[in-house]
Amino acid sequence: MAEKNPNLGDRGRMTKEISDALFERFASDPYARRLGFEIHEVKPGYAQVSVAVSAETLNFAGAPHGGFLFSLADYAFALASNAHGRLAVATSISMQFYAAATGGERLIAQATETHLTHRAGYYEMNVTTDSGSLVAKCLGMVHRTSRDWDSAGEEGGEGRT
Repeated sequence: MAEKNPNLGDRGRMTKEISDALFERFASDPYARRLGFEIHEVKPGYAQVSVAVSAETLNFAGAPHGGFLFSLADYAFALASNAHGRLAVATSISMQFYAAATGGERLIAQATETHLTHRAGYYEMNVTTDSGSLVAKCLGMVHRTSRDWDSAGEEGGEGRT
C-alpha cells in the first residue's frame, strides 16, 4: 500500500505491507526519530530507510560515524525482521565498511531477508549513498520469539532489534 509519507517531502511515497499499528510502532521509535531516519518501504522480510548526513553525524575525520551507519542498518534490520508480526530480537550483526560518505549526502539502508525459520531469521543489509555507491554491508541474525506484536505490550517484552 503506497501512502504519502510526510517525512519524505517531495521525494515521493512510502510503501508498507503491514498493519497501521505496527507501522506506527516502527515510525515512533525515539532513537530513529532523533537521528532523522525515514521509512521508505517496509514489508515482511524487507525494509528500506534513509537519512541525510549532517555535520552532527560526522566523526573527527569528517566521515559519517560508524555507529551512525550501524544504527541506520540496524533500523532497517529491525523493521524487516519484525514486520512478520512476531517479536524478533537481534542475536548478531557484523558490519564491513567499504567507502566513506560525505556531509550532505543521503544514505539508504536496505535490509533483505535471506532465510527464515520458525525461530530464526537471517538478513543482509546494504548502506548506499543515494547515487548508489556502496558504503557498508552487514549480515544479521534474529531470534524470532513466539510473541505476536499485538500481544507484546508497550515495551516490547523481550526486547527488540
